[in-house]
Amino acid sequence: MQPKSLCFFNTNGPWGGGEHWHFENALLARDKGYHVSVIAGKDSELAKRLEGQTGIRLFTPALGSLSFLNPFAIARLVRFFRKHQVDAVLLCLPRDVKVGGIAAKLANVPDIIYRRGIAVPVRDRLLNRLIFRHVLTKLIVNSNETLRCVLSENGQLMPQEHIHLIHNGFDVAEFDARPSAPLVPRRPGEVVIGTAGRLTAQKGQHLLIEAVALLRSEAPPFRVLIAGAGELEAQLKHQVRHLGLESHVEFLGFVTDMKAFHQSIDIFALPSLWEGFGFVLAEAMSMELPVAAFEVSSIPEVVAAGETGLLCPPSAGALAENLLRLMRDENLRKTLGVQGRARVLTHFEVHKTFADLESCLRS
Repeated sequence: MQPKSLCFFNTNGPWGGGEHWHFENALLARDKGYHVSVIAGKDSELAKRLEGQTGIRLFTPALGSLSFLNPFAIARLVRFFRKHQVDAVLLCLPRDVKVGGIAAKLANVPDIIYRRGIAVPVRDRLLNRLIFRHVLTKLIVNSNETLRCVLSENGQLMPQEHIHLIHNGFDVAEFDARPSAPLVPRRPGEVVIGTAGRLTAQKGQHLLIEAVALLRSEAPPFRVLIAGAGELEAQLKHQVRHLGLESHVEFLGFVTDMKAFHQSIDIFALPSLWEGFGFVLAEAMSMELPVAAFEVSSIPEVVAAGETGLLCPPSAGALAENLLRLMRDENLRKTLGVQGRARVLTHFEVHKTFADLESCLRS
C-alpha cells in the first residue's frame, strides 16, 4: 500500500549526514505529494533549516535520551501521530527509535522504520531486541558495512526481508546549479589537497598531517586545506606546528559552502578510519575530483578503487604514496575525476535513491 503521510523523526542538534538525509528526503517527499511531518530537536540545525518551509509540518518537542521512560512525552507523540494520521515514521537516532518507535507503536502507525546511517554495532541488549522484533517494521541501512555492523552482535536482530539498502542520495543538479567561486585563492604551480569533516579521531586528520610530513621533501609544490571543526582542533594544530608544516597545512574551520571548497582543490583526501556512507565523497566525486582514501568500512562501496580514486590500508605512509601519485599525474587525476562523477550519477543520484525509499515504503 502506498503511504500518504510520512513523518521524518530526527532530534539530533548538530548538522551531519543523518540530518542532511532527513532534510532532503522530507523535501522530496513533499514535492512528490506526500503529507510530510518532521519531528526535530528544539533549536536543532535541522529545525532551523526547515522553519518556514511550505508543505512541511514541523514539531519540536523537548526530548532526551530518557524520554522513552516519560509517559507525558510518549503521550504527546502518540497524539501527534494520530492527529496527522501518520502512515510511516522514519527514525534516526537510537534515542529516537526508543521514544518515537514506542509512541508510533501505541498510535498504531503501520510502518515504523529505523534509518541507520552509522556503521557501529547495535548492542545485543534486551531493550534493543524487543524494539527490533516488536516495534520496528523495517530497517534502512546506507551501506553494506553499516548492515554488517548493525548485525555484528546479533545476526537475528532483524529478519533479512525487512532490511533495505538505500545509499545516501546526492542532488547533483542542485549542486551544479549553485553559484559559487573558489573559497581559497590558488597559488601558481601548486597542487591543492583538501579534506572535510569533523575534527575527530574517526576522521583521521592526524594521519593526513603525518602524510604531509612524509611528502614535503619529494612532492611538487602542494598545500592541504582542512575544512571542519571539532574537539581535536587544538591537538591537530599543535601537530602541524610540531612538525613544522605551517606552510603546507591550512585550517579553514567549519565551511558552509562546500562547492566553493571543492572548487579550491585538485584532490580530495578522506583519511577516515570508518564511515557509515561518506556523503562528502559523493560530493567531491560529483565535482570530478579524484579521491585518496582508506580502504575501510563503507568507503569501497562509494569509491571504486582504481576507477574513481586510489584506496589504501589505513596508514600515513600508504596515503602519502597515493597522494604523491596523484600529484605527479594530472591525466590520472582527470580520468579518475570524470569516472567519479559518472559513478555518482549512476548510483547515488538523489532521485534514484528516493525511488528506492518509495519502494521500501510500498513493501
